[in-house]
Amino acid sequence: MVLTSILVYGSLTAILFFSGKFAAERQEIRWRMGMDTPFFAPEIILALLAFAFVCGARWNVGADHLSYLKDYQYLQQTGHFFSRDDYEPGFKFISKFFAFFNIHFFFYFALWGFLQLFFVLFAFKDERNFYPYFAIIIILGELFFTWNNGMRQSLASCIFLYSYKYIEEKHFLKFLITIIAASLIHYSAIFCIIFYFILNRDIPFNKYIYLLLLVISVIIGRISFLANFIQNIGQILSAVGYDEYEKTKTTINNLSNFGGRSLILLTICAVNIWFLPEIYKYFNYGKRIKIFFILYFLGIISYFMLLNSSILARGTYYFSIFQLPSLAYLFLYTKNNKKIIYYGLIALFVIYSLASYYLDLSRPADFTNYRFFWNHII
Repeated sequence: MVLTSILVYGSLTAILFFSGKFAAERQEIRWRMGMDTPFFAPEIILALLAFAFVCGARWNVGADHLSYLKDYQYLQQTGHFFSRDDYEPGFKFISKFFAFFNIHFFFYFALWGFLQLFFVLFAFKDERNFYPYFAIIIILGELFFTWNNGMRQSLASCIFLYSYKYIEEKHFLKFLITIIAASLIHYSAIFCIIFYFILNRDIPFNKYIYLLLLVISVIIGRISFLANFIQNIGQILSAVGYDEYEKTKTTINNLSNFGGRSLILLTICAVNIWFLPEIYKYFNYGKRIKIFFILYFLGIISYFMLLNSSILARGTYYFSIFQLPSLAYLFLYTKNNKKIIYYGLIALFVIYSLASYYLDLSRPADFTNYRFFWNHII
C-alpha cells in the first residue's frame, strides 16, 4: 500500500510540477512577445485532469470520503442524503444533479478535486511560476489530505484564496459575490467577509516576534488544561449540531500529535519567517507578500493550538490555504539566492510525505495511503 502511495502521489507531483514548469515558461515567452496566455492551455488541462482523476479514483483517502460516498449513493437510490439533508444549497444542487443522472461517484469526487485545484491555479494565472511549487506544497504536504477530508470547506477556502484579488483591487461587490458563492458550498465561508476590511491595512512584521509566537502556539497546544478547554468547546459545538466533524477527531489528532511531522511543519514556517524580509525586498510586490504570509502563519499557529478539537481546527482551512502563495515565494527566492535552503525545503516535503505513508499505515484508521476504489468494490 505504501508503494502504491509513493507511485500515485509521486506521479501526480511530477505531472503537476512539470506541467506547471511548462506553463510558467510558456507564459514568460508570450509576455516577451507582448501576448497574453490563455488559462486553459494544454498543460493546465493536463494538471487539472490528473488531479481530478486521483481525487475521483480514491477509496477511503480522507476521513470523510466514505461518508460522502454513502451520502451520494443513498442520494442516487432515494433522492435524499443519508446522514443529513441540510447541506448547503450549492453542494446539494451539484450532488442532486449528478445523482439524478446516475453519474458514477468517480466523476462526482473528481469534480470536487477539479474545482479545488482550478480556483487555486486560476487565482494565480498571471504568476504561473508558482505552479511547480504548488505541486510540492499540495501533494507532498498536508493540503491534499485536507482537501480530500473536509471537501466542502476546502473548496470554500480555495474560492476565498481566489477572492483575495478583489481585496487588492478594492472591488467589494465582486468580493462579496465570490464569498457568497463559496458559502453555498460551506456556510462558514460567509465569515471571510470580515477580511475585506482587515487585509487592506498594513500589518507590522518582526521576524523575532513571529518566531516567538510560533513557539508559544506549540506550548499552548501542549498545556493540558488549555487542551481540555479547547476539547470541551469542540464537544459543545458537536452537541449543538456540528457532530459531522467529530468522526474525524481521531484522524486529525493522529496527524497532529507533536512529532517529526509537526517539527517539519514548524521548520518550514520558521524558514519562511526568517527569510520574509529578504523575500519582501527581492520581489518588491508590495504588502501582498506579507499578507499571504500572515494568513498562512495564522493557520499554522491555530493548527498547533487547536490540536484537541477537530471542529475548531476546520476554521484554520481559510488561513492554511495561503501557505500556497507564501511558500511559493519562499521557493522562488531560495532557488535564486539560497540553493541549499531550496533543496532542503524540497527534502522536508519529501520526508513529510514518506513519513505520513509509513506512520499512518500502522494506525487503526489510515486515511492517507492511496487506494483505488475498484480494488474495494465487488
